[in-house]
Amino acid sequence: MVTSTARRVNPIATVVSIVAAAIAVVIVLHIILFVFEANPANSAVETMADWSDWLTRWSRDLFTPDNDKARVAVNQGLAAVVYLAAGALISRLVGRV
Repeated sequence: MVTSTARRVNPIATVVSIVAAAIAVVIVLHIILFVFEANPANSAVETMADWSDWLTRWSRDLFTPDNDKARVAVNQGLAAVVYLAAGALISRLVGRV
């Protein structure tokens, strides 16, 4: 009998990682669109802004630099990092079960 040293992949841990990464991508795309002044009347830009605002509501006014671009980049960038870190932690915990 030959045993494999490959780790089994937990599908729940994989889903958690993918969801956290997708959330971070939405937030980062909104930061990019905001910093480069994408047309806010565009429906794709508006949708991305709505999703990002909803996901980052908790970090909206953590830091209050005078520059709007810096404010969005710092506060929402922090939220993206927190979502990635939380996703990695939860994925690792679920993977151990």
